[in-house]
Amino acid sequence: MSKVSRRSPSLKGHLQQILVHLNMQPPIPQHRINDGVTVPVPPFSNNVLIAGFNDEGKIMPRQYPHRHAYYEILLLHRSKGVHYVDFVAYPFEGAVVFLLSPEQVHQLNREGSNGYTLRFDPAFFSSGNDPDSQLLGHFLFDNMQACPVIPLEETELARLDNLLGIAQDEFNRGGDDATQILFSYIRVILMEVMRIRRRQLGEAHLLPGAPQTQLLQFKLLLHRHFHELHEVQDYASRMHITPRQLNSITQRFTGKTAGSLIRERILLEAKRLLFLNELTIKEAGYRIGFDDPAYFTRFFKKNTGISPQQFRDNTPQA
Repeated sequence: MSKVSRRSPSLKGHLQQILVHLNMQPPIPQHRINDGVTVPVPPFSNNVLIAGFNDEGKIMPRQYPHRHAYYEILLLHRSKGVHYVDFVAYPFEGAVVFLLSPEQVHQLNREGSNGYTLRFDPAFFSSGNDPDSQLLGHFLFDNMQACPVIPLEETELARLDNLLGIAQDEFNRGGDDATQILFSYIRVILMEVMRIRRRQLGEAHLLPGAPQTQLLQFKLLLHRHFHELHEVQDYASRMHITPRQLNSITQRFTGKTAGSLIRERILLEAKRLLFLNELTIKEAGYRIGFDDPAYFTRFFKKNTGISPQQFRDNTPQA
C-alpha cells in the first residue's frame, strides 16, 4: 500500500523559503474552477472540470499556498511529496487520493506522477438536493474528522483511474446530457472513495445507524452555524437531545467531546482568517462570533498556546 503520514509541519519555515525564493510576498489567492484554463472547454464547465495532470491548457501548476472556491479530488498515480492542508503536513509516497474543500489553505509539492483532478462547485450538486447534505453526507469533506489523503492499493488505483478516465471522456465530449451523466459519475466516484476509506480505516461513524445519523446532523449544524453558535447546548437543543447525549455520540465516534469539536472548528476558521485576509484581529474575531476582541484573544491563546497576533507574526501574510 502507498505510504501516508501525518505530522505537525514546519509550515512557517517551508512557506518562508518559498517567499524568499520569489523575493516577494504574494497574496494568498482563491481560485475558481476555470482559473488558468486556456483551451476551449464545454459551457457547463463553470461548475465542473475533469482533467489529467498533463492536459496542457487545463491545469495550472500552483506551487504556492492557495485556496479554492470548489471541491477537488486529486488522484496521484505514483508520486512522492508533501501536501500541506490547513496548517498540517501530509507526506505521501505511492498512489493516493486527496480530498479538498472550499476555503482550505493548501499547497501540493510532488515529484512526477500522472493523475487526474476532478473539481466541482457546491452548486453542481444542488439539483433538487441540499449540496451541503450531499457532500458532507459522504463524510469525505467535513472539517471534524477530515481525512484529506487516502493511500491506494493497486486494484483501488486501477478502479478509480478507470472511473475518472470515463468521466473525463464524457466531460470532453460535452453534449446535451453531459451534465446529468457527469453528476452520476461524480456520485459513483465519491462512493468508491468512501468504500476505499471505509475498508481501510474501519471507521464506525461511516456505518449506517441512528447514532451515526445524529453525528451527521451535528456536523451539518456545526458546518452551518459555527460562526454564531459556540455552546454545546445550542446544538443539542436543535437536535432535541441533551448535551450529555450529544457528548456521548461525539466521544463514541471521534474520541472528543462536542465542545472540543466546536472549538476546533472555530479555531480553524480563525487561523484561516488570520492567515488569508487583511483583517484586523478584531475583525477576524467578529467574523466568527466574538464581539469582544479581548475575549477572542483569550480564547485563541488558551486553545493554541499563542495569541492571534503571534500566529499572524509567525505566518507569511498576504
